[in-house]
Amino acid sequence: MTRDPEIVANERPVGPVRVRPENPFTGPSLWLPLRYLITGQVSLLLAIALAVLRAEDLVDFYYQGHLLAITHLITLGWITTTIMGASFLVAPLIFSAPLYSERLGRWQFPLLAVGISVMVVHFWTGQYRGLAAGGILVLAATILFLVNVSLTLRRIPRKDVAVPYLMAALTYLAATVMLGNLMALDKVLGFLGGQVLATIKGHAHLAALGWVSLMILGVGHKMIPLLTASTIEEERRSRRRLWLLNAGIVGLFVGLVTRSRWVFPFGLVVVLGFASAFCRLARPWRQGKVPRLDWSTRHVLAAFGCLALAILFGLALASGLLGDDALASRVAIAYAFLGLVGWITLMIIGMSYRVIPLLVWLHRYSPIVHDEPVPKVSELYSERWQAWSFFLLIPGIILAATAFLLQSVAGLRAGLLLFEGGVLLFEANMLRVYGHLRRPAATEMAA
Repeated sequence: MTRDPEIVANERPVGPVRVRPENPFTGPSLWLPLRYLITGQVSLLLAIALAVLRAEDLVDFYYQGHLLAITHLITLGWITTTIMGASFLVAPLIFSAPLYSERLGRWQFPLLAVGISVMVVHFWTGQYRGLAAGGILVLAATILFLVNVSLTLRRIPRKDVAVPYLMAALTYLAATVMLGNLMALDKVLGFLGGQVLATIKGHAHLAALGWVSLMILGVGHKMIPLLTASTIEEERRSRRRLWLLNAGIVGLFVGLVTRSRWVFPFGLVVVLGFASAFCRLARPWRQGKVPRLDWSTRHVLAAFGCLALAILFGLALASGLLGDDALASRVAIAYAFLGLVGWITLMIIGMSYRVIPLLVWLHRYSPIVHDEPVPKVSELYSERWQAWSFFLLIPGIILAATAFLLQSVAGLRAGLLLFEGGVLLFEANMLRVYGHLRRPAATEMAA
């Protein structure tokens, strides 16, 4: 049975066995995923800095250039770029299958980075005619990514409950990017007419629920059993849940785009699907197989707490009970903030402490692990910085979400500054991890 590489890396080694280059846990070459992960971290920091700078715009109507630029820096620059980089590691680390093509991953990166930059600049400046060019570059990068990861997943020798979730997430990514390109063309041709805001809502939910959340659930279905030594879920039950989620996501998307009264019922279907998935992921805790409550786990639990709040806000919006358009607009932007920053960003930060130090450790220390003393994975970063980052991120999210509801510019700026402080500590910790790539080994230092 294949062992979790993080557990292996945190143990003191005995015996002469080395981690060999052909070991699937070593994954692709180091700089393939790192270029995506570092770009994502820079994008997040830039997005928060711009949000602090233009806080007065963010409490205004959400369909305006500065907010759209910041939103796409988060959704494309931070979330999608980070998940793409991490996806190149999922197959080697979790499924023990090699990545189909590193070359496709290298070709994809400049297309993605330039495309996102073009889109963000044109949103920020309000010159929408150039959006389509950036959208086409992002579409081309996405096609390369979809081909690469889909062919990688085909290499998995046996059925796995996580694979259908990942394939569904990739399908939603393709739909999201294509719809985004149509919306970019609409800025020039105007063929959507009065359906722009409705299409934006559908586009956002397709990305957040279909692409990102299903990817998180798919990886979680595999990682939770590895971390807790619990059993993997039975395939039939997992597939039924996925069908329920797909029905809810597609129905919600159609309802939002067509402004149908079925938005609320399909929203409830999505909530039931995610509640079922959460109960499955929480089963090890109910069975007493509780993993160590480290700061990474606290980030993940806090992310689920933000998801619960976002669900409440989303159901309130879908029910139509808010009535007042101004109140609904404030709740909508708080809902989006809790989903993108509270749920997804906290989850990615928490999992980054699992993935990135392990990646660096495998490439830097696994070749010498049985020849000389090496640090544990958990020693590559500072747990104290991680804790302080957490204590800044959580109050920052709560304060900013409250400020959106109250339309308080001062409160929003204060919350974003707290959150930015947490992000800076997170990224300083990641720099500390990356520093091990240049650190000489013990034998080299002795020489």
